[in-house]
Amino acid sequence: MTYKHPVDIQAGHFDLDVSGVAGFFGGEEAISAMQTIHLYKYRKYMGWYNSPGSWNVGKKFGMLANSRFWDGLFPGPNEDPAKFFELDGRQGPKYVASRSGSILEHTGHLAYLMMQICKEELGVHVGGRVTKRNNVTLIQTQLVFEESTAKEKPPVRTIQPHDGRQKYVAILPIAVSFTTCALCGWTYDWFCCSMILLGIISNGMASLVIGSASLELQGVKSAPTAPPGDGMLMDGDDVVLLLGKEEDVATITRGRFTLSYERWVKMRSKKEERKRFVLRDGTGSTKSDRRSDAEAGRRNISLDQGPNHEVVPIRDEYFAIGSCSLLLVAQLLAQLLLIPQGTFFGQIMFLSSFAASWAYNLYLSSIDNEHIQEELLLEALNLNEQHMRTYSLGTRTTAAVFACLMLQPPGVYEESEWKKLGFEPEGIIRKFIPNDTPVWTTWREKVLGVMRDQKVCSRDTCYDLLQMSDQEKDMFKPNDQKLLENLLEDARTAYELAVNEKLWLKCG
Repeated sequence: MTYKHPVDIQAGHFDLDVSGVAGFFGGEEAISAMQTIHLYKYRKYMGWYNSPGSWNVGKKFGMLANSRFWDGLFPGPNEDPAKFFELDGRQGPKYVASRSGSILEHTGHLAYLMMQICKEELGVHVGGRVTKRNNVTLIQTQLVFEESTAKEKPPVRTIQPHDGRQKYVAILPIAVSFTTCALCGWTYDWFCCSMILLGIISNGMASLVIGSASLELQGVKSAPTAPPGDGMLMDGDDVVLLLGKEEDVATITRGRFTLSYERWVKMRSKKEERKRFVLRDGTGSTKSDRRSDAEAGRRNISLDQGPNHEVVPIRDEYFAIGSCSLLLVAQLLAQLLLIPQGTFFGQIMFLSSFAASWAYNLYLSSIDNEHIQEELLLEALNLNEQHMRTYSLGTRTTAAVFACLMLQPPGVYEESEWKKLGFEPEGIIRKFIPNDTPVWTTWREKVLGVMRDQKVCSRDTCYDLLQMSDQEKDMFKPNDQKLLENLLEDARTAYELAVNEKLWLKCG
């Protein structure tokens, strides 16, 4: 006797052809969701659902795989994983060191994030004259890395991912995908059932492999005798003063986020390095490898083989990531062939799993991942609101004097000592305002005079020194007198604020 299902759900001969959208629908959202996988705790374990956009995801993340075979299958640039997942690559603001005098026209990704954090702060409005407000944030850097025995390698610290509610939201697409797969099996629609199951497995495996990397903060190794790394980040009307040890400040200005994958994910093409003959002048090649030094290792010259022989590092191929990307692409081909063979009910179930998964991907892509990176950075740098203060100053001159006073080496007032330490206060002021008219020159000299006389003068006396003298009144015309009086008023406001802040630094 032929078995008949208790519920007749296969009536009619209507076919809902979803094969055209099965692999392309929701591709951008799926890519954006996958790029967040290293920022959230347990995110890599929450990918077991039938996600749309498998073709787009496979082609995108297949570019991480690095070999002739994978480059032919997934053409595109082989970027460093951190840049690929937008954890590195942003150009940071200008940095001016107050001691060494070194200037970095462009800093790195971490400095960019730090500047964005400070821009988001409203800041305490400081009284005084107001033309155009400048925000100045004072950061007292903390110890980031423990003392390492490694002398050459840069310090590295593992960052714990953000713990949010996304892991609970992931239950929805996972439950819908497994439920629709079971319902298709219950109605004997093995075509749609197998395609939903294939989508669950391919997306789950890709999430597990791609998300297996640990997020790390890589600092900069500095000499034990290096002077304090005090300096300032400058981005238009926003200035960030960094006070602390050279290594802690350099982590912000030149450090970076990195992704460290296990060896089973990288899958090198060969176990050992190989030697090759290179026709060159013996000075070494300056051409960089397609991978960063953190991922591919540095190129070393073989001393025993002569100047025309060198050791070529074997690049990380990320075979596991390439295989998962290939599975995602193959999923589309299978869907094109088998989904139209399923029943109307099975196709509805297939689309339902897609809809739930697309909604979850859309939720992940709507979260500001840059903000999550900012939170992770503050946590890795051991910074909180107790170590950061933002002030909204009324004029550029107020900001210039305040920055110069805060960057002044503590307890050092002689100009000769400043030169020994590499501290040039006039140069710092010129970074804000490079004017060289007689009024501005007089104003700068009075500010520098107060900085020199702080040791022997009381607070009130220094405050009085920032007043216009009778001789200066005779030197300038009424318009210039008014300008100088305004500039000195700004300097007095900055001096009052700096005195209070230095007391806060001593308490901290």
